[in-house]
Formats: sequence, C-alpha cells, structure tokens
Amino acid sequence: MHEPYIQLNHKPYPLGEGATVTSLMAENNYAFSHIIVKINGIVIPEDKWEDTQIAAGDDVEMIHVFGGG
Repeated sequence: MHEPYIQLNHKPYPLGEGATVTSLMAENNYAFSHIIVKINGIVIPEDKWEDTQIAAGDDVEMIHVFGGG
C-alpha cells in the first residue's frame, strides 16, 4: 500500500491522516507571524486553517511573507 502524498512547497510530502493546514504547519515548525497558505492555487484565510482538510494530491504552498529594506 502506498502512502498518500501532497506537494508541499514544490516537494513531495507524506500526508498524515486527518491533516489540516494547522497540523501541517505544526509538523514543519512553521511559526512565522506572516504566512500565506495556498491549496491548489486558492488562498486559505487564516481563520480557516484549523478546519481546512488537506487531501492526497493537493498542491500546498506555505509562503513566509517578510519585509526588508
């Protein structure tokens, strides 16, 4: 049996059962104060992260936004 995978920031990543945006962020230690999450090209609002399920084959991008000068 093959483990399900997603694409996380353009790399294959094994998908755990019941994965959400919040759980995926915790697994990968994403604790940035400004981050944009897109699933299959659709921006997911921060207030939906905990309830948004991630499915096998999804293309997930987690983009850390920062300023500079």
